[in-house]
Amino acid sequence: MHTLSRLLDRLESAMRALACCCLMGMALLTGADVAGRGLLDTPLFGSEELTAILATLAVALCLPYAHAQGVHIGVEVLISRLPRRVRRRVALATGATAMLLFAVVAWRMVDYALTLRASGQLSMNLGLPTYPVVLALAFGFAMFTLFLARDVLRLLTAKDGR
Repeated sequence: MHTLSRLLDRLESAMRALACCCLMGMALLTGADVAGRGLLDTPLFGSEELTAILATLAVALCLPYAHAQGVHIGVEVLISRLPRRVRRRVALATGATAMLLFAVVAWRMVDYALTLRASGQLSMNLGLPTYPVVLALAFGFAMFTLFLARDVLRLLTAKDGR
């Protein structure tokens, strides 16, 4: 379990770095587009499309980091008032439910990406295939599912009842 946890931590760090690269790419692309419009009166063709793709990738890659940092939405005011044992059970129930939900979401997104690939779906302006972006998003959800599974396992194997 410890080796798997370390591997997931390294994966989360790599995904976070890639998400930062996506954000940097978005900033550079937007800056180039604005500069092109202002200085040359010519927008950068396809910049909106590429920015949307980079934003999707950034979100997909940030899911494990957001979960690890606990920056997702929670009902902490209510949960913090419950006894420790009840909080653990609530965390176990919500973690297991979220794990199942995001596993299904990842699976269905892979199925959708394969449908897009089979149909030859392309982006509107640049004519890029859309299925790799959907597959990347599915990968992000699958990794998020693994992080949720790790948390559920930790709760199940905790010795002190926390």
